[in-house]
Amino acid sequence: MQDGMAFVSSGVPGLDEVLGGGLRRGFVYFIEGDSGTGKTTLGLQFLREGVRQGERTLVVSLSETTGELATAAESHGWTLDGIDVRDLTGKGDADGAPVLFHFSETALEERVGQLLKALEEARPQRMVLDTLSALRILSDRPGALRRHMERIQHRAHQLDCNLLMVDTAFGEELLHPRSLAWGILRLERSVGDYGPQRRRLYVPKLRGQAYLDGYHDMRIRRGGIKVFPSLRAIPDPAAPEARTVSTGIESLDTLLGGGLLQGTSAALLGPPGTGKSTLVSQLALALAGSGEPGAVFLFEESVETFFRRAQGQGCDLGSRLENGALRLHQVSPAECSPGEFAHRLRRLVEEEGVRFVAIDSLNGYLHAMPDDRFMHTHIHDLLSYLGGRGVITLVTMTQTGPLAIGQPMPVDLSYLADTVILQRYFEAHGAIHTAISVMKKRYGDHEHTIREYRIGPQGLVLGEPLTRFRGVLTGVPEYVGEESPLM
Repeated sequence: MQDGMAFVSSGVPGLDEVLGGGLRRGFVYFIEGDSGTGKTTLGLQFLREGVRQGERTLVVSLSETTGELATAAESHGWTLDGIDVRDLTGKGDADGAPVLFHFSETALEERVGQLLKALEEARPQRMVLDTLSALRILSDRPGALRRHMERIQHRAHQLDCNLLMVDTAFGEELLHPRSLAWGILRLERSVGDYGPQRRRLYVPKLRGQAYLDGYHDMRIRRGGIKVFPSLRAIPDPAAPEARTVSTGIESLDTLLGGGLLQGTSAALLGPPGTGKSTLVSQLALALAGSGEPGAVFLFEESVETFFRRAQGQGCDLGSRLENGALRLHQVSPAECSPGEFAHRLRRLVEEEGVRFVAIDSLNGYLHAMPDDRFMHTHIHDLLSYLGGRGVITLVTMTQTGPLAIGQPMPVDLSYLADTVILQRYFEAHGAIHTAISVMKKRYGDHEHTIREYRIGPQGLVLGEPLTRFRGVLTGVPEYVGEESPLM
């Protein structure tokens, strides 16, 4: 018998990380879920990984024929080559020839005997039993199924065989012997009022190893299952000492008390049309030029629209995009789950060295959230992770109404972000003007004034502090000076 503490790979991208390293050699795991949640697909991926590593593999199918399993594998571009398939469905062999018995005619004892015989003949290192519910319907005595499962578990452990038992039911313990499992994976799916169904998994039980608890988004497409482990805010020990980076706008640097500090987040808040995306493009250009390679994720407009607008405002992103210092990504909230988006961010940061991330806007990103109750937690984890990796993060959020005074926001960024930049409309002298101010900065002092700004061919230009006005943030200020200071 081999070392039971050794890990073997599940073959499912992202799942080993959730499990804290993989599966323990020689133990039994339960894969639970309703029909269509991907249990058989996960089992086939597990076996294919074994074939890739030169291991003996076995699938005992009690619910799908060999032909049906082959069709399922083919839908992902796979074959069953190298996998020993034992068809105990009672539906007929691969050619459709009749067999001598059916489930209704076969006792539980006989079927378990056939399963153990297959285990002895194949002596696999990896085995999938699909599904346990097919044995449950043969059990007419409480505890009988559990005793047979103990026999199977004991022999698999003797052979150092990793056994995955697929099941669809979540019934009472005697008919679903979960206590025999070293670990349990539960697959779930949900269908909203619009868009594709969302899939996720979690680990109700896992002995002897630390794992990532909570829900993790997953996806099933051609090629199999991919799991997106939830983010954990672990500081990067190799991250350089944080430095303050210029925004490229001298007056904005003054307003911010010097610029943006690496490893911090800034929220840009304001009504529609106040120039939040313009400010993002200018900051992205400046940061990419100062050695902070970045990525901008667009949830509400196309890459072409963002690029053309920036170009028309004197912000030419072309050279930064060509040399790879800046990347623009358009994201569809209906197609990309929060976990998948977080995985994309993590890959860019850890594998490609991105040091600046902008999300434009958070309103669009929140449409991908499966449950409003967890918005704050998810955004907090996302910003904490990026901060721990030394990344500068910009997040825009649109507030409803032209003045946005007293309007609630879906997420209170004022406490989630390190810096809050407020952009506002105000009326003066029969015209609409825009003002900018820094409401909060955690890591140092900042200018407490309110400045007017304009957006034109030269981009965003800030004026002097509006010291002769009172009540600018109300949208209808009172002028208390002797001459007009407006731009």
